[in-house]
Amino acid sequence: MPLSEEQIAKLLGMVAASEADCIDCDKCFDHLAEFAEAELTHREIPDAMKHIQVHLEQCPCCHDEFTALMTALRTLEGEVTSG
Repeated sequence: MPLSEEQIAKLLGMVAASEADCIDCDKCFDHLAEFAEAELTHREIPDAMKHIQVHLEQCPCCHDEFTALMTALRTLEGEVTSG
């Protein structure tokens, strides 16, 4: 089955957006807590962690894990400040 022009364009966009130093899900997960801490404290994401941000933008599974982690951390943060 040949690809449609839309599918080809989407694939080319994904290739163009990928980086040479992209990481896999395991590597992303290894640094997720550190990345979440930077997000929670509104610190600028260090250049060394930009690849985590890129991976989260491209990987729905890791993005879901990150969202769940942020929700849990914000809930805990709220309990600490109100308790």
